[in-house]
Parts: sequence; C-alpha cells; structure tokens
Amino acid sequence: MTHLPRAPRAALAAVILAVALSGCASDPSALEQPTAERLQTGVRAVATSAAAGDYTSAQSALGALQADLLAASAAGEVTGERSARIQSAINLVGADLNAAIEAAKPAPVLTQTPTPTPTKDSKPGKGNDEDDDDKKGNGKDD
Repeated sequence: MTHLPRAPRAALAAVILAVALSGCASDPSALEQPTAERLQTGVRAVATSAAAGDYTSAQSALGALQADLLAASAAGEVTGERSARIQSAINLVGADLNAAIEAAKPAPVLTQTPTPTPTKDSKPGKGNDEDDDDKKGNGKDD
C-alpha cells in the first residue's frame, strides 16, 4: 500500500470535505446557496493551509468551518442529513490533521551524560574517604 506524505493527505482530506459540500447541487434544499458559499470558503482555507504544511492553521480553519456548520444547522440553513455528512468529512479531515501535526513533531533528542574520568586523587574502587588511612595499617588507633 502506498502512503502519501502528510501534507498531500491532509489536502486530499480537505478535498473530500469540499466534495461533501458540493453534493448539495443535487438537492438545493439541503443547503442554502449563501451557506454553501461560506462553507466552501472555509474548506478552501483548510485545504490551502494543509497543502502548505501549516497544519495548525488548517486545524484552526477547520474549527471555524465546524462552528459555521453548527450555526447554519441551528438556523435551518442546512438539513440534518446534509449536516451529518459534512460533519463526517470534517471529522475525517480533523483526524488527518491531528496525525500530520503529531508526525511533524520533532523526535526527542537523547543526550548521554559523560562518564567522569578518574583523577589522581580518586581511583576506581579505592574511594576518597579520610577513613581509608585507617585501613592502610598506618598504626593510628582511635
């Protein structure tokens, strides 16, 4: 299976959304013309941003588009069935944009802490305690 890079996939998803909106030509009563034009403008904003790889702007434009759809639906400018189809397309585009945003995040950089190099005064396994003198048998009694 061939996978498209994120920008074309997000733009393709926006095109799917545009197709969902354009289907109203077969039933003009499903979506009023001024509402259709306003929603199409929103779709173009999403597609343009997604195609440019600006997923955050595309996501903001998609949020505005969804708000417009909800307002149009509440005002009776779009039928419930038509609104549900457009919402499904918005959900698809949103999921694709979220995936593109996640994929665009830089991978965390792992850094290694350098191992300290021993000095003259500290040798591995010997320690650097003052009590070491007592263990050398120097004859000191406490």
